[in-house]
Amino acid sequence: MKIINLVPFILLHSLIFSSEEVSFTLKSEFSNASNSHISNLHKRSRHAEQPIFVIEDSQDYCSQVFYPSPLCGRVDNCWQNAFEKAKKVVEKMSIPEKVNLTTGTGWGSGPCVGNTGSVPRLGIPNLCLQDGPNGVRFTDFVTHFPSGLATACTFNKGLSYLRGKAIGREHRKKGVHIALGPVIGPMGLKAQGGRNWESFGADPYLQGVLGAATVEGMQDEGVVATARHLIGNEQEHFRQVGEWDENGWEKLECSISSNIGDRAMHEIYLWPFANVIKAGVGSVMCAYNKVNNTYACENSYLLNFLLKSELAFQGFVVSDWGAQHSGVGSALAGLDMTMPGEVYDDWLTGKSFWGPLLTRAVYNGTVSQERLNDMVIRILMPFFAIDQVKLPTDEDIPNFSSWTRHTYGQLYPYQHSGPICQKNWHIDSRSDFSENTALTVAKESIVLLKNTYRHLPIDKSDGVRRLLIAGQGAGPDPEGFNCKDQRCVGGVLTSGWGSAAVNNPYVITPYEAIAKKARERGIVVDYTSNNWDLENANDLADYADMSIVFVNAFSGEGYIHFDDNYGDRKNLSLWHNGDELISKIADRCHKTVVVVTSTGPINMEKWIENENVVAVLFVAPLGQVVGQAIADVLFGDSNPSAKLPFTIAKKKQHYVSVVDELGENWEPQDNFDRDIYPDYRFFDKHNIKPRYEFGFGLSYTNFKVTNLKITEISPPSEFLPYPQEYLPIQKMVEDDVCDAEDALFPHDEFEPSPGFIYPYLYNENIRSVDDDDTFEYPKGFDPDQHSSPPLNAGGLGGNPALWEILYEVSAEVKNTGTMKGGYVSQLYIEFPSTIVSSPPKVLRGFEKVFLEPGKSCKIFFNIMHRDLSIWDSESQQWIIQTGTYKIYLSSSSRKVELCGEIDIGC
Repeated sequence: MKIINLVPFILLHSLIFSSEEVSFTLKSEFSNASNSHISNLHKRSRHAEQPIFVIEDSQDYCSQVFYPSPLCGRVDNCWQNAFEKAKKVVEKMSIPEKVNLTTGTGWGSGPCVGNTGSVPRLGIPNLCLQDGPNGVRFTDFVTHFPSGLATACTFNKGLSYLRGKAIGREHRKKGVHIALGPVIGPMGLKAQGGRNWESFGADPYLQGVLGAATVEGMQDEGVVATARHLIGNEQEHFRQVGEWDENGWEKLECSISSNIGDRAMHEIYLWPFANVIKAGVGSVMCAYNKVNNTYACENSYLLNFLLKSELAFQGFVVSDWGAQHSGVGSALAGLDMTMPGEVYDDWLTGKSFWGPLLTRAVYNGTVSQERLNDMVIRILMPFFAIDQVKLPTDEDIPNFSSWTRHTYGQLYPYQHSGPICQKNWHIDSRSDFSENTALTVAKESIVLLKNTYRHLPIDKSDGVRRLLIAGQGAGPDPEGFNCKDQRCVGGVLTSGWGSAAVNNPYVITPYEAIAKKARERGIVVDYTSNNWDLENANDLADYADMSIVFVNAFSGEGYIHFDDNYGDRKNLSLWHNGDELISKIADRCHKTVVVVTSTGPINMEKWIENENVVAVLFVAPLGQVVGQAIADVLFGDSNPSAKLPFTIAKKKQHYVSVVDELGENWEPQDNFDRDIYPDYRFFDKHNIKPRYEFGFGLSYTNFKVTNLKITEISPPSEFLPYPQEYLPIQKMVEDDVCDAEDALFPHDEFEPSPGFIYPYLYNENIRSVDDDDTFEYPKGFDPDQHSSPPLNAGGLGGNPALWEILYEVSAEVKNTGTMKGGYVSQLYIEFPSTIVSSPPKVLRGFEKVFLEPGKSCKIFFNIMHRDLSIWDSESQQWIIQTGTYKIYLSSSSRKVELCGEIDIGC
């Protein structure tokens, strides 16, 4: 195979500057104290134990291998005390007890969507894993929080922490031990991607910062957070074999392969995972798709090297539900827990890649006890490492069932098996804190895209005496607010569909909230919810002083589809005749306001330049308070302060398309050809003018930014210092594996339940333990642990030097308008192209402040070593290039308010 360097061509680009551009220059020399013996970047050797990223040719991606799975507890100052505590617990366990914690008990075989086995002898109950990122799934009396995408629109780190804290608190009150959130993948590479609404936008820096804040909030409330999905899960089409048997897709032989270049892997897709690991996330979920033609959950390069070696992740890796495709192979590749336990699409059969088969593999020596011990220690370590998280006892169990809403039911409702017992205690986990947090996030997430002649906020004194509210998106779905998995799409959008959906305790619809405020102001209200009765809409619009048109577009997880939208959207058009409804109403009403509620970008070109469309709002899924938040913004009770976390293009071809063809041998390939240029980076690189750029959003007031100052905190170093050597391996007392009869199923103690996965051996398993048939280990497998970490490793989230602050940037923001409001200042950096070329600019900071009219305040940004670094594929390291770094303080990715420079010399 040929090794190639993934270096893009030199870029030509342009920036749009405001009239108040200010230049500030800071010169800096490299600090080479730790690398004085290095005179040339490319003379620096690759770390001896680091794998090489290989590609056979530009179209044939092949993932490298890396073995063995690194043992936890060997990185100094990384959860050392937790390791010692977890190790002592694991040393007391038998092999079946250890296996029991690694393997899910089966879909429906427990109260939660995922349940591990238990260790009753040590007082450890079945661990409960429950969705999710927007609230507690499959239960009642919980808050349906605004989505991850809505949270990204706020550009508010502190509010993201509070949202995570509120979500974590409700999970904990429901008895959940491990919450399946936040979502920091997909990266929003594809505008039509079905699950873009779950994550934090289309920029790795934004995803990383908000993901880390969410993790901290959740875990501060005593629940282990799970960052998902690692990695490249950018579309729903072909994520799993057998998910659909239409359109010829039944021929699918394997999941789609997300083919990602080395530099893009580090600078884009892995970037936010470094943030959440640095923040102490306890768990990471591997994705359904393949990564460079190896399934993510058995990709040793991804799990063993990138995640556990480079990023020094000390927690456990859990599979997405049914994403495991091998037994021994996935264990050796770094998977620590399989969920929900069964083989995909064989639910309720008890068939598992692990369970008794993993027990057998340990007894016959195919999987070492060292590896099994590490899996279990990793599962337990977060419960000792995170201050507010405690290892649950028999009393800390879920008080709900995911499978029935009834108070009483069978022990296993999904299997219709077992005695009648209490299943739900209907604990109300809500609080004023969670309600207020949800509403605050919702109001701060509404993006004002257009406000011609300042027709918003609505004011009766401006001639708005009769108001028309139009569109089915303003009212309730005829099927209700809680269709299964939120798959109802006939009314107001509160959520996408799938595993991130949450039952609404109530929904305040836009019509309800707007009509209430209008009545309080003496404004007459008309309403039509029929998107196809355009004649009636025209008649009502004729009489209206202002029309508010609600349109939407839905998407969700891949197992659900509507009108040929198989999770992913089939196009970027509005649903339910939305474009036509807007155009017809705007033809009759000179003040037409469009409210787009959507799971991602939509094409606005059919109506956006209509002179009668005077205002446009973009609203991501907001959960239960959607109507109240929109009404508060429309009437000026809340000043919009949100920013777009993605780019809205003028043409569909400017987006990356969803792969919907099976390809050669029915093994679909998704080459990430945008490389390090997703979203705004692509538009900037090719000087394409979007309809609305990343980071764009208007306000009802005005702000001015002045007094840029750049201060050096620590001189930059061209290279990272080598990390400390791994700590010595701590040997554990191993079980005597000579007598496999110790692991036999205890038939005399209980009868097996249908579909329940146990760790025990049966007689036929024992007979096969000593069989001569040998396991063929993966190519490149080596059981010997490494003594040295990779160059880029050494601490949680990577080499500790990457997280050192090198520069502080400050400025002053003043509210020069007449209304209190929030302002998001965005810091972008333009890199030199001394070694390799980079995007014209990349987001490397954001701060949000709220100011009364006439008031001002200072804002500060910290630029870390990693913020100035690029990944050099040839030398396999993070480097800081010499040259001039331009610093832009901006109100969007294309509107620069202040400009400065940092000159880094040799």
